[in-house]
Amino acid sequence: GGCMNVLVTGSSGRIGHYVVRELKAYGHVVTGIDVLPSQETGLRVDLTEPGEVYQALAGAKAEAVVHMGAWPNPGMVPDTRTYGENVQGTFNLFQACADLGIKRIVSASSNQVYGFAGAAPVYVPVDEDHPRRPVNCYALSKVVGEEAADYFVSNFGLEILSFRFMGVRRPSQIGPELEQMVKNPHSGSPILWTRTDARDAALACRLAVKAETVAPGPYNITGSRVVLDEDPEDLIRSRWETPVEVREPLSNFRSPLSCEKARQAFGYEAQYVWSVSQRHPED
Repeated sequence: GGCMNVLVTGSSGRIGHYVVRELKAYGHVVTGIDVLPSQETGLRVDLTEPGEVYQALAGAKAEAVVHMGAWPNPGMVPDTRTYGENVQGTFNLFQACADLGIKRIVSASSNQVYGFAGAAPVYVPVDEDHPRRPVNCYALSKVVGEEAADYFVSNFGLEILSFRFMGVRRPSQIGPELEQMVKNPHSGSPILWTRTDARDAALACRLAVKAETVAPGPYNITGSRVVLDEDPEDLIRSRWETPVEVREPLSNFRSPLSCEKARQAFGYEAQYVWSVSQRHPED
């Protein structure tokens, strides 16, 4: 398709900021909404207030939505709010899209649904069928968001892609984190030693928004390799005593999280692949 009116929730956030920029660069008309004021926020909207959500979508004449708005981690607000407001905001948005006839939604889920902070992967590479084992209120809110997406796909004909982002960071954040991980490799295990440049997260959103036909459901989105110059299978073995089934060898530093589904569905390939030996600072 050509250019579209796209509404981006969480437009001033870590990913949303880059999504707005990417969509605009490709000629889309973008309306950014966020609960926090910033340059990227066209409109201050509280997603837990349904009327504000409806008016924002109607005002933007939105044809597609990229939904990044959420409390992005536990501990920013009390757990009851992290869970409750993330779930409520996502439901409000999906319901409003259903009522207004807006079909295509890219919705931020998280690799935290897999629970690698609590337990080893059952198998690698980790695909979207891997069991979900949320270990905090934020991860639980993302599991529920995925369930809500399935409900609106089944009952209202929406096309919702839930992106299980892994370790998305602004380019300026990745370098210092690499240094920390070199000092303490175990610290990288909750995100399987893999980082995603926010510019790649934005690329994935743009590709999915305009892909002609694309299956709804969950999609892993991450960088394509581990950031340490170490064998991923060795990293896994040294971190967890539980044996992990290796379904395909993780050669060439391949990330244990597979993005093959996203590659086949809408051509996602990470462009900014960070490692100890390869940096991609912003201009």
